[in-house]
Amino acid sequence: MRNLMLAVLVLFVATCAAAGDFAEVQVTNGTPNLDFYLTGKIHGKLGWSAWALASENWSEAFAGPTFAPTTWSEVGFSAGLESGGNRFGESLWLGHGRYSALVLYEHGHTGPWHKIVAKASLGHGFAAGYHDQAFVGRGLHAAYTRKKITFWTALLIKDGHLGSIFSAVVSN
Repeated sequence: MRNLMLAVLVLFVATCAAAGDFAEVQVTNGTPNLDFYLTGKIHGKLGWSAWALASENWSEAFAGPTFAPTTWSEVGFSAGLESGGNRFGESLWLGHGRYSALVLYEHGHTGPWHKIVAKASLGHGFAAGYHDQAFVGRGLHAAYTRKKITFWTALLIKDGHLGSIFSAVVSN
């Protein structure tokens, strides 16, 4: 198990350094997954994004166009595949000064999923806010960023049960 974790960590750091905007190792309610997010510009306010996620029992990958009508907003639409079928996603990002919000919605073969994170920078690399994620719950989101590494966590309540997400993100 220790060798497997070391191999995943090495692959994670190498892939992020070579290919992406960010790579993330995330543990949701004890289940680990690895995801990658890439973006690029096409022309002016038009761009593209690509997303891939893999866990022990499920994976997805999709890509599509993005449009940034202002410096503080961006919308995206994506299509791709998931374990067993098609997957589609929409995104909205808003950010101004120390405040930001991200709304993700996915749907396809295995049904809908969403994630909403609204947060404020508190200074010195710390941020805090609200987190709502399908199947996990709603609650507090807290993050700390140092250089190109962000550690974030969310403690969420769903149906009276505590859910948790712990994450390490390496970005270019």
